[in-house]
Amino acid sequence: MESTTGIPFNEVFTFNNDTFNLKQFKYQMFNDERTDIFKLKGNKFVIADNESYFSDVIEPLTNDSIVINGLNSVLNGVYKRLADSLKNKTPEFKLIGKKFVRNYRKWTDTIHFVNDSVYTSNNWTMGNSDLMWERINKNGFDILFTDIYPPFVIKKRVGKDIFISTFKYKKEDYILTEIE
Repeated sequence: MESTTGIPFNEVFTFNNDTFNLKQFKYQMFNDERTDIFKLKGNKFVIADNESYFSDVIEPLTNDSIVINGLNSVLNGVYKRLADSLKNKTPEFKLIGKKFVRNYRKWTDTIHFVNDSVYTSNNWTMGNSDLMWERINKNGFDILFTDIYPPFVIKKRVGKDIFISTFKYKKEDYILTEIE
């Protein structure tokens, strides 16, 4: 999800018949996962038949995105559909304790996954706070939530290279290269 303010949110919605599941980055939200029944009433997304509880307006659905406008205009967001081609195609591998170089537009960043929740970045900090990360598997998608960055979809690992995609304004592909 990308908010209309330009600040990325780390969350993933999945829909199955009349239920939805919302998984959020556990280090940004107190309640990081929720499943509920939903209905579409016109262009409103209504949860548990309680229109006053959560009734955001859904803008036109395109082939790859949906726009949800919150009633208070604070939670406006664009959600991108993940194509099945982005599902991870390699056996599980660990990130903990490893360092990677990532070339991002005009920057080069070195990322170190210190433990199962903290990472460091050569280019970014959060003051005196640790940078946090979480890796989840959702319906075959290997997703990496981090502070600062939009979510990464891990597509595959080949040797020392991990191929990832992220969605800010459009899909962007990157390679994380493991270093010693």
